[in-house]
Amino acid sequence: MAKRIRKISYVRCRGGSPLLDGIDRSSLPRDCGAILQLFPDGISKCRYGCLGGGSCEAACHFAAIRIEDGPPVIDTGKCVGCGLCKRACPQDLIEIILPDSNIQPKCSSRDTGKAAREACSNSCISCGICEKVCPAGAIHIRDGKPVIDPAECICCGMCAVRCPRGVIRDLNGVMTAD
Repeated sequence: MAKRIRKISYVRCRGGSPLLDGIDRSSLPRDCGAILQLFPDGISKCRYGCLGGGSCEAACHFAAIRIEDGPPVIDTGKCVGCGLCKRACPQDLIEIILPDSNIQPKCSSRDTGKAAREACSNSCISCGICEKVCPAGAIHIRDGKPVIDPAECICCGMCAVRCPRGVIRDLNGVMTAD
């Protein structure tokens, strides 16, 4: 019998984008799909970010995900990587990863440069520094965001250390605290 490979959920958003004028978070539904029906372009300046409605939290049968003040937080000790939270996220912000893939981008914005900077204080601006400093050639900017090939990544953390916006995170907290 083959051994199951453990996986965990990972949220590709750190938050940091202010709500649009006139939006009061306390009056929003506790469902991200319902929020998108009311506000098809999102509720914050970054239209790609977390809506904070808690659909992922409600979908998790293991109490491994919670919304506090910002995007969801994953308890990797409880997470089994089932993907229910991923399927519940209409913004497609949750990925299922191997736990040893500890170098990960924490942004899903497709905006670049000035537009990304103005939309969110934690956004990737697609500067490409991560790509340039990676000794393994494992990271590339695609559609305005960093993509890391886990098969090529040697987890050296150079991209995390050099990222000027703190987008690339070290999940083990060695190079960056998540």
